[in-house]
Amino acid sequence: MKELVFPDINFDNLERWTGDVSPLECILIKDETHNVKSFTFKSKKDAWFQFFPGQHTTLFLNIDGKDVMRTYTIASSPTRPNTITITNKRMQDGVVTNWMHDSLKVGDCVEALDIGGSFSVALDQPKPKILLLSGGSGITPMLSMSRYFFDLSMNLDLVFIHNAQSENDLIAKAELDYYDSTQDNFKRHYVCDVASESWDGASGYLSEEMMVDLVPDFTEREIYCCGPEPYMQNVKKILNSCDYDMSLYHQESFDIESSTAQNNMAIDADLPEHKVSESEINEYNVTLSKSGEVLQCGSNTSILVSIQKQGITVPFACSQGLCGTCRTKMLDGTVEMDAQGGLLKSHEKEGYILTCCSYPTSDIVLDL
Repeated sequence: MKELVFPDINFDNLERWTGDVSPLECILIKDETHNVKSFTFKSKKDAWFQFFPGQHTTLFLNIDGKDVMRTYTIASSPTRPNTITITNKRMQDGVVTNWMHDSLKVGDCVEALDIGGSFSVALDQPKPKILLLSGGSGITPMLSMSRYFFDLSMNLDLVFIHNAQSENDLIAKAELDYYDSTQDNFKRHYVCDVASESWDGASGYLSEEMMVDLVPDFTEREIYCCGPEPYMQNVKKILNSCDYDMSLYHQESFDIESSTAQNNMAIDADLPEHKVSESEINEYNVTLSKSGEVLQCGSNTSILVSIQKQGITVPFACSQGLCGTCRTKMLDGTVEMDAQGGLLKSHEKEGYILTCCSYPTSDIVLDL
């Protein structure tokens, strides 16, 4: 029998985990539904995780000899700081998620970015009455928040509505049922798109009538919403029809799958401002080494936007220097980079930049 080694949980002796401290080691894999799994990680080097419920991290993986990355919301609670859990769903074309389901094993290590993101009830000063709305795998930040509230026994009135395709697709149902049965201030409701003969809950598309039936006082609540874009658009339509105060509405608009698939463009996004005085604006050449294409980029324009203006498709997601999806190696030249935690220091030393928040200060050559 192997010697039992307990991790150090004295925070005075530990450093806070960041991506540069240590890789993540997978220590547990759990089947949630027929196509959803949860992966629990600890720091390979003893460290503790500090984050807000609802925030995310980006995993770096090598799949079939290619470096790929994907951003996932953390489903676990920061009240349990020795591990983090990522819950994801197998998708038809989900390269990273499907690889994790098929190939990632307990004991495997992966690199990850620092935890970040602005979608969290703990970053706001919400009303004491809260409504969580989630569709499909959009449940993950809501699980983190629910677990956070439960662990802290917070004095608030919380209602959680989760939409799933069917009762077989309900993630963490037993856990949420437990919260509902043991906490007077926690109520959960499930809505299934397709109901079986045995299903006695709500079914169909979320509607105003359904909202009124399940949560009669929903217009009085602070609302947090996450799910596929059509789901969130429908929720906003319902709320607007009820004259809901949208300043109390919060949604996770970071949609990694659709944005990476180029269903939107960074040139149309509300990007952080990069201030350069008129006298300092210069035009530089950006050479894409693999295609040989050369394009112009001003020192006040992100490299990603300049590339997309030429009709060239490159990976990106958040467009704010957070997720690391647009990471690209710069072979020559210099840039000014406004990264917001989306790049490991070790990767930056190797010459990588984030094209969404990098602005040329000379002619540059990219490994694209």
